[in-house]
Amino acid sequence: MKTILLRITIAMSIVFIGCKKPSNPYDTTMTVMIDETDSLPVYPTSQALLAPFKLAENPWQGLQITLVGITDKDVNATQIVSLPKEDRLTGNIAIRREKVKRFSSELQAELIRFDSTRSYSHSIIFRAIAHQATLLAERSFSNRYLLIYSNLRENSEVNFYNPQTLALLQQHSEIIEKQLAANSPLPLLNGVQVWFLFAPPTYHQNNVYMPIARFYEHVYKARQAEVHVETQFILP
Repeated sequence: MKTILLRITIAMSIVFIGCKKPSNPYDTTMTVMIDETDSLPVYPTSQALLAPFKLAENPWQGLQITLVGITDKDVNATQIVSLPKEDRLTGNIAIRREKVKRFSSELQAELIRFDSTRSYSHSIIFRAIAHQATLLAERSFSNRYLLIYSNLRENSEVNFYNPQTLALLQQHSEIIEKQLAANSPLPLLNGVQVWFLFAPPTYHQNNVYMPIARFYEHVYKARQAEVHVETQFILP
């Protein structure tokens, strides 16, 4: 009798495992913002975006990646590429690796669709980033990342192409912050990692970019985000 009961228990456990669906099909959500208003010396690829997650070692994890352009508009089309997680106990490793491969290929295909070679007369960057950061703050995922591929040269009501504005940024950044944040207040961003990714190609461009990047770093750290100013997306 004990043997029969044990077998029934095991069978029910197997059925339960097979039928149980995770409450959240993704471990990680990542929003990747691509500046389409200027050429980018560092452009995202599927390999660069996925390498930190080591999918070859752990193919069962779930990732959801949202691609968003930065343009001269507040509303831009988004593309979502996703890989729902699966249970390693009930999954087929060969099939899973094929799914990972298709996910990577689909991501690369969507990245190619973005055009970062065009030149816009204006670029709305601060509001665009703030909007995506707010969306991430509202989501419940184990890992939340916001990657911004941009030189961060705002050209809206605040013009970072104006030398006087850049001088004011370094001397009284609180004035610039107040002006930009007036219409784009940020919530607390605990648990959100924000990555500003750009590689200035010249000494002059580096001297322009870094004060702007440090300004963004200050703004987002003040809202409790974990902030990185880097040239590559690399996780420990």
